[in-house]
Amino acid sequence: MVAWEYLIVALPAFVTPTRAPGASASVAALNGEGSKGWEAVGMTALPDGTVAVLLKRPKAD
Repeated sequence: MVAWEYLIVALPAFVTPTRAPGASASVAALNGEGSKGWEAVGMTALPDGTVAVLLKRPKAD
């Protein structure tokens, strides 16, 4: 059985997407966490307009 660890991050304020991959602060933030082994598994908009993203990765032994 896989043991998981979880992380919740708040993304930067939304900016209209661009055509260039990784050009938005939100994409850069998610790519940064992804390079550390985190995978986004859910998200929710918060009342203040920000977005919280739930990430998970296998827990290290």
